[in-house]
Amino acid sequence: MAKLNKTYNFLIRTGILLITLYYLYEQLFKKHNLHDFLGNIQGVVNFKGFWFFLLLTLLLIPVNLLLESYKWQLLMAKMEKINLWQAFKAVLTGISVSMFLPNRMGDYLGRVFVLKKADRLQATLSTVLGSVAQLLTTLLFGAGSLIILLPRWLNTSNSLNQWAYAGLIFGIVLLALLMVFSFLNFSVFTYVLQKLSGRAYNKIAHYAVVFSWYDMKELLQVLLISILRYLVFSFQFYLLLHLLKVPVNYFHAMVLIGLIYLLMTIIPTVALSEIGVRGSVSLYVFGLFFGSSVLSESLSQQIVTASSALWLFNLALPALLGVFFIYRLNFFRNMQNHVH
Repeated sequence: MAKLNKTYNFLIRTGILLITLYYLYEQLFKKHNLHDFLGNIQGVVNFKGFWFFLLLTLLLIPVNLLLESYKWQLLMAKMEKINLWQAFKAVLTGISVSMFLPNRMGDYLGRVFVLKKADRLQATLSTVLGSVAQLLTTLLFGAGSLIILLPRWLNTSNSLNQWAYAGLIFGIVLLALLMVFSFLNFSVFTYVLQKLSGRAYNKIAHYAVVFSWYDMKELLQVLLISILRYLVFSFQFYLLLHLLKVPVNYFHAMVLIGLIYLLMTIIPTVALSEIGVRGSVSLYVFGLFFGSSVLSESLSQQIVTASSALWLFNLALPALLGVFFIYRLNFFRNMQNHVH
């Protein structure tokens, strides 16, 4: 049986490796995304400060990944002690596996199969908790962007619109506070499940208990890491916009980026198709800001290039690195030892 499991492990790993490499090749070379990106970058290479801004953007890639790794390490500590390097490899593997699966589902699969002892479903639920924190961060910044941008499209000189805008702000702030409060008290979810499921709770107790492991202080730490990570990759986007001479200051860029990520969250995508979706959403949002008539072909190209570059740096490159760790995934193992 052990020999058969070893064979199955090898076949699944090889399948994931080949699919990931094929899809990356399709996006980067066959669809000319890398070629187009390099072509657009050539036009601004002589721009003063080009190499400084590019280097700073690249240096923030490991910062972004390490923050996510640290967050996952904290969440996994309840089940299995892993060091930051192990967490980092798991995050990279997760990105590789998620390249061809919808809504980044591979992030969970790629990570939990690296663990040696922890119950995989419990680990998946804990990983989801980290994703919820990142989603909440995106929603909060996106909501802030909506509040700032709405007066541009809503005639607030009209008293009725002023009341509507004030009501909208109140509603958004109230909803945001409610979401943060609910997340920080996520441990209550175990109790809610227990009450809702009644006698059937015994069947799911082993997994429902996961949410009770994390207290408010720990969840606040997870949320703060998610916010810090959001600020890092948003700043990368701003640096790329600046690099490509898109005429927008830091404040306006962050507001527009907040709306872009909010829309990206709503649209279901596979990580690989994100490059096209990101470009389209970015153009739409910048078109709303500048006015579609102001967006020249060259400016549109610069916005799409900045968006594509961020995809290349934060998804394609880590996915390529994650390929080296795919053979560490263990899909079949003896599940006798659990921490909980």
